[in-house]
Amino acid sequence: MNRNIFFASLVSLGMLIVAPISSMAAEEMPEGTVLTAENLDQFINMEFEGKRVGDMLPERLEWMIRERQLKMPIVHSVPIEMDEKYMQATQDGKASVVYDPATRQATGWKAGMFFDPQDIDLNDPAAGEKIIWNLRGPTYGATMDLRHISFVFIDGKKGVERIQRWWSRRYYMEGRLDGGPVVEGDGDIMQKTILVASSPQDIKGLGTFSIRYNDPSAKRPDDTWAYLKSVRRARRLTGSAWMDPIGGTVQLYDDWDIWDAVPTKYKSNTLIEKRWVFAVAHSPDISVDLEHKGSIKEFPSVGMDIPPYYYPAPHINWEPREVFVVEGIPPDGHPYSKKIVYMEVDWPRPYLGEAYDQNGKFWKFFIFQNRPDIGDDGYKAVMPVVGHVIDYKANFSTTWSSNMKSNPDGVEADDVTLKQLVKIAR
Repeated sequence: MNRNIFFASLVSLGMLIVAPISSMAAEEMPEGTVLTAENLDQFINMEFEGKRVGDMLPERLEWMIRERQLKMPIVHSVPIEMDEKYMQATQDGKASVVYDPATRQATGWKAGMFFDPQDIDLNDPAAGEKIIWNLRGPTYGATMDLRHISFVFIDGKKGVERIQRWWSRRYYMEGRLDGGPVVEGDGDIMQKTILVASSPQDIKGLGTFSIRYNDPSAKRPDDTWAYLKSVRRARRLTGSAWMDPIGGTVQLYDDWDIWDAVPTKYKSNTLIEKRWVFAVAHSPDISVDLEHKGSIKEFPSVGMDIPPYYYPAPHINWEPREVFVVEGIPPDGHPYSKKIVYMEVDWPRPYLGEAYDQNGKFWKFFIFQNRPDIGDDGYKAVMPVVGHVIDYKANFSTTWSSNMKSNPDGVEADDVTLKQLVKIAR
């Protein structure tokens, strides 16, 4: 055979082989598609931003679409910029942080993240521990102000049952990046938190004040006091109060930001994988609309008029986010046998979570709506502003909404104390 004809034949054959492969490239799902039970099979094998749609749906999230009426509008992801001071503090201090695998403790931290996420080896047995250590510091500013926070009790069949309104503030005593001292006090206290109810009348004045100590071993329990309106006194609670429900809600104090415990409070924290998921990272600025107080329009980011009434509203968009998936095994006495969190890779921001009962059965799912925020001092943070805490055993949710603010002006350590709780509660 003529050599030129031979090579031409090979080229033609190669084109025949390659052509079908090229034609098999997955179709791109249009932006704005709303994933539903009716159309999921149509889109699940398509791509979005170069990734298979089905691969961005964790098993429980796909189940919620197919079986539990979740609808998800999908939009393109938008980059988020965390505050430069937070990211720079991570780089400046990471060489000083020492992790001890024997005690699971991390020491030497000053501010920012304990561990640079880019330095975490996915094959490191301690990777999950390091990721949760990052969550333990101030991730949304030196002070967190939960403005206009409301818990809405929602029955999956009947809709809204009642609304509780609360006020809360968390003040970090270390890792502060608000222009003042990085550490306040003698370094003994990690953070202080007030949570107090303002309505309805039957719970008004009920509140708690808690101190979490700077104890890497987590052997020193939190100090927690509850103010009891009936006796007009504050009573100290047990050291296990961090595992208790908030008020009469289905959310534990340990579920504060899906995951609130320091890593050593849990028996173990294991990195399961790094993956992409759909999440709510750009919730609207207004989560509680006080002009419509007393109606479901007060909570525009929750679809309270659409069965099952406790999911994100139809205009709340989901976007691809790269996350770490960490599984934690709680201590004995905890209501959960395990908890799973889906947390932003570049900084510690939980988006989704799962909780399992003591028999290992799926129990609760957490969908937290987040949004970028600029504090009163210009600090750039990413804030959780709506939390869908769904008890699937009971088909019931206590969904909270808040116009949360980072680093509010004029707040000092003495504004978050037991004395202040009593003053506010009375």
